[in-house]
Amino acid sequence: MKRLIAGCLLLLLVQIGLLAATHVINRTGTTQPGKGPLLAFRAADVDEVLLEDGKGYHLALKKDKERWLLPEAGSFPADSAKVQGLIDRLAGMQRDWPEATTAEAATRFQVAPDRYVRKLNLLKNGTAQAIVYFGASPGLRKIYVRSDNDPEIHSLALSQHELEVTTDSWIDTRILRLAPEQIKRIELPGLRLAKGQDGLQPSDLAPGEEVARERRDALINRLAGLTVNSILGSKAEPEYGLGTPSLRCSVELDNGTVVEYLFGQPPPPAKPAGKDGAAMSPPLAEQSFVLKASNQEQLFRVDAWQVDELKSATRASLVRAKAPQPEGSTPHPVPAEQSGEQSAGQAK
Repeated sequence: MKRLIAGCLLLLLVQIGLLAATHVINRTGTTQPGKGPLLAFRAADVDEVLLEDGKGYHLALKKDKERWLLPEAGSFPADSAKVQGLIDRLAGMQRDWPEATTAEAATRFQVAPDRYVRKLNLLKNGTAQAIVYFGASPGLRKIYVRSDNDPEIHSLALSQHELEVTTDSWIDTRILRLAPEQIKRIELPGLRLAKGQDGLQPSDLAPGEEVARERRDALINRLAGLTVNSILGSKAEPEYGLGTPSLRCSVELDNGTVVEYLFGQPPPPAKPAGKDGAAMSPPLAEQSFVLKASNQEQLFRVDAWQVDELKSATRASLVRAKAPQPEGSTPHPVPAEQSGEQSAGQAK
């Protein structure tokens, strides 16, 4: 009996071994997906990107030298780092075990030619280098992806909002930014700053006054670092409020360039009342201003909090009285010329 039980155990172990070996062979044999990049293209070759969604909307991006532009928005500068970053990411994507490989799964995961969430066409001189389908999301910040004419479906660490088919999602939001150290003069309704030995300061600063540097630097950085949310075209519509601007200011740079800014605030739309009859708070989209900058053709929408900081800036908010010098402190050294004049006067 013992010999029979031992034989059965041995047979069972042999069967388990054969099953494991068969599984390894299947995983490492002809059914194993090929290694290497998922998409066969060079990131440096791509000079045009066409992005589509499943509803018929599309967006074009075109490369001009080292910059990416939006040709359908008057060749407005795109966020080149974002565009190139996406291309580099796809070019560096390596094959792994696929999530699925069937045509039924491609339709179900929405990465099929006739059913997709996003379709990306990467071109060089008008010739397609790669066509990629992006589908449903298998988890947080992940998306299914499949290359055209490739049955393998993979997942990529990417969010749907990173592939929005809207112009404002791809514009260079830092188009208005200036180098603070190159600003020579700032004019605001309640404040005028001019560059001196201690940086920008009011030209009428009295001997007993000093500039609150941290507040001044914050103001300069706010004006020099304006960020736009969207472009509104080049026509100043009456409802933009630019005819009677809420704020007018200007900046002069060291090279003599003067940039003038007009901030208009459109009238808020009628707000529906809440359940208790009180007016509801305006949505974030309404808490903004329309901006016309003299060095740009397009009009922009900017967040209200940026404009509010500029509107509230006054001389009194940046200038303070110098703190009295404590007794016994070391006096400021007398210049050599004045010292010589005093000695000469004593000799007389």
